[in-house]
Amino acid sequence: MAEGSDEDEETILRKELEWLLEEQVHKELENIQHTLLECSRRFPFRMGLGEYGCLVKPQRILMSSPNNTNQIKCVVTLLGDSICDADISFKHKKGKDDHLFKTAIHPETQWKLQQIQDAGNHLHSAISALNKIDTTHQFKTAKEVQMIVDNLIHSLDLGKSCLCFPKRKSIEDLTGSIGHNSLQPPVPSDVVLSFYIHGSKLILALYHLHSVSNSTEISARYQVESNVQWLNEAVILFTLGMQQCQQLLDKIHVIKQNEHVL
Repeated sequence: MAEGSDEDEETILRKELEWLLEEQVHKELENIQHTLLECSRRFPFRMGLGEYGCLVKPQRILMSSPNNTNQIKCVVTLLGDSICDADISFKHKKGKDDHLFKTAIHPETQWKLQQIQDAGNHLHSAISALNKIDTTHQFKTAKEVQMIVDNLIHSLDLGKSCLCFPKRKSIEDLTGSIGHNSLQPPVPSDVVLSFYIHGSKLILALYHLHSVSNSTEISARYQVESNVQWLNEAVILFTLGMQQCQQLLDKIHVIKQNEHVL
C-alpha cells in the first residue's frame, strides 16, 4: 500500500513539474522581462525597448548639504549617465583666509557616471539572456530553468549593487579620476571632487587634501546630495525583477525536493 502511495505521489509531482515547465515558465519569464524592460526605460541605452519609450530626459538638480554646511554648493543637469552641466562653488583656504572657488562642467566636457553605465550593462545582459529564449522553446528539466534564472539573478544583483554600494575609492583613485578633466577651471591641487551614486541619491563629495611625511591624506570631507526619482525607480525595479526570479526558483525547488522525479 505504501509503495502504491509513493508511486501516486511521484506521478503527482511529475505532472506538477510538467505543468510548470510547459505552462508557467514562459509566463513567469515574460513577467520578469516586462519588469526589466520597464527598468531599462530609466537608462540611456537602447535595450530592445520596442514599444517601451525611454524616459531619460535632462534634469536640473539643486544639491543640498545633509548637515546644512555651506562648504560646497552645486547645481547640476543630469542626463542619464552624464553630468552634462554643473555650477560648483566651495570654500577654499588660501593662506589664512577662505575664499570662494568656482568651477563648472559644460556640455562639451561631460562627467560620466560609471556606476550608471555599469548598472545598465548588467541590466542589458539580463534582458539579452531573456531575448535569446524562443517563445516556442520547450523546457525539459527544472535544472535548465534554474540555470537561466540563477544567471538572471546574478546579473540583476550586480546591476543593483552598482547603484546601491559604490566602491570605496583610495586617494589615488580620487585624484586620478578622469572626471576632473571635465572641470573648468581645474580645481586647486589640494582639492578633489567626486560625483557618485548611492542608491537613489546623486552625491558630490569635496575632499581637502594635505601632505604628511611624503604621503597625502584627507583633512576634511564635505558633500551635497539630491534624491533622483528615476534612480529610486530603477533600484525598485531591479529588486522586483530579482523577487520575481526568486519566486520562480521557489516553485521549482518545491518540486525538486523529491529529486528522483527529475
